[in-house]
Amino acid sequence: MRSPTIGKRHKFDTVQPGMPNRLLHGSVRVSHYSKFPRSPRLDAIVVDRQNPLDNFPLLRSKDVEEARDCLARIYGKRVLIPQHDVEGFNAIINACHLRDIGLLYGTFGAAASFEFPPVDYFCQLFPLRGTGETAIGQVSSNLIRGAGAVTSAEAPHQTKISADYAHLVLRIDAKALTAKLAALTGATINEPLRIDPRQEFKHPAAKMLQQYIPLLAETLSGATPPFPDWWIAQTEQLLMTLFLYGHHHNYSHLLEQDAPEAAFRQVKQAEEYIVANAQRDIRLEELAELTGVSILSLFAAFNKYRGYTPLEFIALARSRREKMQ
Repeated sequence: MRSPTIGKRHKFDTVQPGMPNRLLHGSVRVSHYSKFPRSPRLDAIVVDRQNPLDNFPLLRSKDVEEARDCLARIYGKRVLIPQHDVEGFNAIINACHLRDIGLLYGTFGAAASFEFPPVDYFCQLFPLRGTGETAIGQVSSNLIRGAGAVTSAEAPHQTKISADYAHLVLRIDAKALTAKLAALTGATINEPLRIDPRQEFKHPAAKMLQQYIPLLAETLSGATPPFPDWWIAQTEQLLMTLFLYGHHHNYSHLLEQDAPEAAFRQVKQAEEYIVANAQRDIRLEELAELTGVSILSLFAAFNKYRGYTPLEFIALARSRREKMQ
């Protein structure tokens, strides 16, 4: 079984959250977990592949009608609206689906418009080049590099893109995301989750998500499935947690409640629990319940006292356990 590995064109010497054991076995040399290196800055990372995720092809077509038919099979209706000028049309869609999350890449080579129906998942658009616009109800969002949009489940929307436009799309299953929200807050989720379509830029979790997605795309672009279950679980819980904390929605007030700051002893408590249970998937909610602080507080404390995140330590603990077996 081949796990995802970092693309060769990136030369990192530390482990990223959600990255598989091979990174720990390879370039990272750690004598003790208390000296685990910090994650590098990700703000300069770009997707340097012309068509990321090209090892997960979904659509390749220079024929507009063929592309319309393919998208109709996915969405249940014809979402691609033909334009007068289709010269240069070259539809490329790549899609990698894990369990409850998918990462897609799309470009069409010509200006295009889409009318998307309600779906059972949330999306965040990460433009890579070109320009566009997404309208959800009365709210419009410009699509440019560094500024995308978020769509809620069951929310129809319209999108227009330029001929040179390309983007990555993070898709999260609505039921799974709602379950994660309930686990994070301990609340019963009665009303459907609704995300503000205007992308958040200032929240630390939103920034981390913005930085992490290109790295994940590059990683998956050089990977061969099937992926380890633990890696999928760890990656998905990170993405869903960042998505919920990083964007404003109708349950944000539950996540923004003041929580006690985690102390060093709680970091140690979490580390000992992780080491003792490294043979299985460990959910962030477990660590929060164990230590009595929020996930965000625990992340902050790990960074403060150790210089790495709980998920990085989980990956390291798993790696060390496998080496001893």
